[in-house]
Amino acid sequence: MFSHTKARLCGDNWLFMERLLDKDMARCREVISIPGFPYLRGTAAVLEMAGNLGSKQAMHEWLELLRRIDLQARYAELSMLSDHDIESFCKQAGINCFQGRIRSYVARCSAIIMGDEKRNHGFMDRLMQQASLAVKARVTGTRACFTNANTLDGLVTGDVLNRILSPGRSSGSGSTSYLERRIQRSKQAAETMR
Repeated sequence: MFSHTKARLCGDNWLFMERLLDKDMARCREVISIPGFPYLRGTAAVLEMAGNLGSKQAMHEWLELLRRIDLQARYAELSMLSDHDIESFCKQAGINCFQGRIRSYVARCSAIIMGDEKRNHGFMDRLMQQASLAVKARVTGTRACFTNANTLDGLVTGDVLNRILSPGRSSGSGSTSYLERRIQRSKQAAETMR
């Protein structure tokens, strides 16, 4: 399934975490799970976009939004785990058991797993198909994790959705993703400090 050891290790630890979250019934009700993609989740509005992604850039931004939604929900879910279960996860992952380290590890593994799976033939087609099916099945948790269920506390606004669906977006030097813009801002800040 995974093409390198880091992804395989992250995948094993991710499944361990998934079992703990299910056991403790610590799942967010505001987000919908996507079968076969335990590191991606969305709202109905986000998942329904699957059939309207007209460019590779739109697909990339949509995919990154699904990952960010999962991470924000996952951070809340992890905070609901029993002390024993969070310690079990930290031991399994081989990390120090404090919130910042746990979040860092989970975010890193999410990126590693997604990066590895994106190499698989038909990844995006399969994801878009599963996202469409997930909207109909609506598999969610039972716990409230967000104050505003519609925007997931500002993560999924109308502006964010419109930007993904808008064809031909550009910003001077061509179309850039959220992550690319953050990297550019970081580089500019570093240059300014020199």
